[in-house]
Amino acid sequence: MTRTHWLVYICGSLIAFVWEIYQMPFFVPGNLEPYEQTIRCGIASLGDGLILLAAYTLAAMKGGRAWFRQGARISYAIYFGFGLVVAIAVEIMATSLPSDSLLSWRYSDLMPHEPLTGMALIPIAMWTIVPALTILLVRFAQTERN
Repeated sequence: MTRTHWLVYICGSLIAFVWEIYQMPFFVPGNLEPYEQTIRCGIASLGDGLILLAAYTLAAMKGGRAWFRQGARISYAIYFGFGLVVAIAVEIMATSLPSDSLLSWRYSDLMPHEPLTGMALIPIAMWTIVPALTILLVRFAQTERN
């Protein structure tokens, strides 16, 4: 893995962790204690980092490792599109599992939903904002050239 890969994973996971913590009011905590919720957010953010890493890698296959500095539209579409598709799939699966499952969650009454499909909007917003902030931080870090 290159320095850019590590930066995407580390920066993405950290940004995702902050997002995961702040979105907690939009989810039902179940029987979890606050420290257990924090652990779950940490685990989720590491998974988010892996999704970001996969998205970056797929975009790099098309546009080279420095695609995010070259303004390659197709690479940006791959990067953001992959994350959104995975996020939607994970949300559908997790909310379809039994509520007592370790890999499931439920939304609180605060969660806004898209009116036509009923899709939760906070996770969708996450997969537009977190990837964008990750790329901005990676660009700022002046990673290696393609």
